[in-house]
Amino acid sequence: MGYTAENQIPIPDYYQSLGTRQPKTNNYLMNTSFRFIMDKSPNMVWFCQRVNIPDFSLNAIEQPTRFGARSFKAGDKYNFGDLNISFLVDENMDNYLELHDWLRSCANLEDTTEFEGRERFTTDAELIIVNSAYRPVRSIRFKELIPESLGSVDFDSTTGETEPIIVDASFKFVTYEIKPI
Repeated sequence: MGYTAENQIPIPDYYQSLGTRQPKTNNYLMNTSFRFIMDKSPNMVWFCQRVNIPDFSLNAIEQPTRFGARSFKAGDKYNFGDLNISFLVDENMDNYLELHDWLRSCANLEDTTEFEGRERFTTDAELIIVNSAYRPVRSIRFKELIPESLGSVDFDSTTGETEPIIVDASFKFVTYEIKPI
C-alpha cells in the first residue's frame, strides 16, 4: 500500500497504477463536432446550427415502509426530453417550409385531405459526433421523430447589421440509441 507524501495517508496500490488513472483521450468533446441528418428535411439539415442530445430519465417508484425512511426502486418508464434544433433560414425559406409543411400535415387543420397517416409524418434522424480529427466516433439514432413546434421567423429593420435568421424547432421521438462508429 502506498502513501501520499504530505499526510502519509495510505492509498491502495490499485488507485496508484497508471493504467487506472489515465483517460483514453485528453481531447474534449467540442460543441461544433457534429453532423445532423434527417431524411424528411434535407434542406434544413444543411443549415443546422445547434442540436442537443435530449435529457434521459427513469421514473423512480416510491416503496412505502412502516418506518420513517422513504425507499425508492427503479421505475418502469423512461422519459426523454425534446430534441431541439436551431437552423439558419435560407433566403427562399425552403428549409423553413419543409418543417412547416411537415408539422401542418401531422394534424387535421382544415379538412380531411391534409391528414396523411402516422408512417407518413414520422422519420428517423441521426446525430453523428466527430472527434478532434473530424472522424466520426458515435452515432445517435433517433426513432420516429415527429415535429412538436417550429419557432417564429423574426424580421427587424432597426438593427444596424444584417444578421441571418435562426429558427428553433422541437421534436418528440420514441427512443434513441448511441452506438460507436
